[in-house]
Amino acid sequence: MRRRLARPFGQSISGSRAVSLLMLLIVLWMVFDWTRRPATWKWLADDHIDQPDASAESVDGLPHGPVLPPIEAKEELVPGPNDKDPAEAADLKKKFELIRDRIALRPGEMSVYWQLMKWSRTEPLAALRKRAAKDVAFSQLWEDPGRYRGKLVRLKLHVRRVLRYETEENPLGIKTVYEAWGWTDDSKSFPYVVVLADLPPGLKVGTDVRGEIDFTGYFFKVMAYTAFDVARGAPLLVGRARLSSSSAQSKPASSAAFMDTLLIGACCVIGFAVVFLFYSRRRKPVQFHLSRANIAAPDFDVVPPGGDSGTTESAAKDSEFSP
Repeated sequence: MRRRLARPFGQSISGSRAVSLLMLLIVLWMVFDWTRRPATWKWLADDHIDQPDASAESVDGLPHGPVLPPIEAKEELVPGPNDKDPAEAADLKKKFELIRDRIALRPGEMSVYWQLMKWSRTEPLAALRKRAAKDVAFSQLWEDPGRYRGKLVRLKLHVRRVLRYETEENPLGIKTVYEAWGWTDDSKSFPYVVVLADLPPGLKVGTDVRGEIDFTGYFFKVMAYTAFDVARGAPLLVGRARLSSSSAQSKPASSAAFMDTLLIGACCVIGFAVVFLFYSRRRKPVQFHLSRANIAAPDFDVVPPGGDSGTTESAAKDSEFSP
């Protein structure tokens, strides 16, 4: 009986063809990645602009070119004493008794708020940065705010939200202030909120921004706020900031590199899955046997054991010619 092979999932593909298919997917992705880059099509432009030397050092994977320093805003200083004056510091320390942590900002606390704002504008930013503490952790401000109140702190913030507010009448005559919300590498998902009288050039106002700032200012309090109907708290600081040199460069580049790696990894996973699928669909040959009910009876007489074949044949002939 001839054997027949059953392929319930259709014709399978050989291992070599599966590997070829995987390599084709990788090549297609490389071509797509090459064609989507703007630099690939520069030769089609009508106006050719002189490009920087290709041997120039690149920054975080961005196109080659000179690295520009962050734009520095003109500093407007306010004359007067600050925390370096013992009498001034002692006078403000008495007002610290009005401040309550883990609640919203209250009108009675605004005198301290504006005093700290004035202190932050009495010296150049570079001088403030030299005096500021750099190793103050989020947990320290949260757990012991009274110890750090009125102290200069320096933070490198990943800003994701910048809000603009029109202010009421105040001793400094400031009309507008900005709230920048972000986190540090230390605080992770726990945000800080810093108040600025002047927004650093290059940092935009919005609820979904991407910016890196180097902030220096005075710690004020742990301010309560509501997010998704849940009461939360964030350290509130008042001071000044400058845009970090990596603000507009490192994040887009790293995001693009991450997406490229993710897509290439997905193609590899899909390719290996295809190979595994085709190999797992291989089945052993299946034999189809006819049941005994479908086998036709043989066309001959069975001679019983010990019987005479001649007698049987003669009997068959006699029965054939019998009337």
